[in-house]
Amino acid sequence: AFVAGGRSIFSPGDDGGAANSTAAAGAGVENVALSHRPAHVILQNPRLPDWIKRYASWHAVQRKRYIDFKRGNSTETSVSDIKFLISRCLANDHCGGASDRLQDMPYNMKVANETNRVLLVRWEKPAALENFLVPPANGIDWTIDDELLAWMREDDDNGNFNLKGKESDDKKRFVSTIRRDSAAPIFRQYEINEVGHKIYHEIFRLTFAPSRQLADRVHETMELLGLAPGRFSSVHLRVKYPVRGVDERSFTFEKHRHQIVEWATNAVNCAAELHPNSTIYVSSDSNDTVGYLLEESHFARHYIDATVHKKHPLVVKLVARDYSNGNEHVAFSDNVEADGFMSVFEDMMIMGMGKCVAHGVGGYGRLAAALS
Repeated sequence: AFVAGGRSIFSPGDDGGAANSTAAAGAGVENVALSHRPAHVILQNPRLPDWIKRYASWHAVQRKRYIDFKRGNSTETSVSDIKFLISRCLANDHCGGASDRLQDMPYNMKVANETNRVLLVRWEKPAALENFLVPPANGIDWTIDDELLAWMREDDDNGNFNLKGKESDDKKRFVSTIRRDSAAPIFRQYEINEVGHKIYHEIFRLTFAPSRQLADRVHETMELLGLAPGRFSSVHLRVKYPVRGVDERSFTFEKHRHQIVEWATNAVNCAAELHPNSTIYVSSDSNDTVGYLLEESHFARHYIDATVHKKHPLVVKLVARDYSNGNEHVAFSDNVEADGFMSVFEDMMIMGMGKCVAHGVGGYGRLAAALS
């Protein structure tokens, strides 16, 4: 079954004009306005719970206190009151894919706020997260550079940052987590039961903006494909997921062609029903699946009939970035070059700007839907 979810990047009442201003100025990102509202605009959203605004301010003060003290730029005699929650993927950790690592960040922020901890992030594989995502200007600075990591290791009496320790334990100055598979559903229940509307996408964008390289790629792809935020929908097909006899390591499109065609058709129909007569951005962990939809499917044939032969009104237009090479899986790939994973984050950012995302199994599509 395919599900769809999402909303425009600008909800009614949002300051749509702010989209033209530059976010993440500290990171030098020029094209980020296409995909990211500035953090200061998010923090002014009256629908954002006050605890998020307070935490953003408190986080900046505590992080600076710790760094200033370690650099000898402080008159304080101790900063032992500062505690940390670290979302990590260190060299010897088993971390899962991109969505496994990122989908719990709004929940992590909520927990960090409730337990007075500074939320930080450190990826060491397949590459530093900062290659793809950076803190937005005036947002949450979650980065742990090598200098900060060395200081924290000096202060860590556990030796492993108390992996999976209890954040509520005040005796543990450092607590770290790799992934929380139940975090996103728990946070969604919080949205439903206590907030009354979606805030996941706002917290995520308060925490992460695209790096310069990613922003440039997103800008170029959207311009080439004629995509505007909130005016297209997306389809994500995780066809290598190990269900119904699929083995990711021995997967081929032709081996599973029948069921992939069924899944792909259902997904596009789902997106088209929710957002009729729209352009649909297609992504998948199989480039052959994207190629099938854009080149062989009846959707592709109907598009040619409508635009070239004028046989009938246009129903749906499918587009995709360059799919000559498939997405590298962040957890399974042997690639160690950051650029090899850029398309994973490019798809995520683009889908997150659409009106809705139709997706099947796997957390990647769910994350994109939560961001849209």
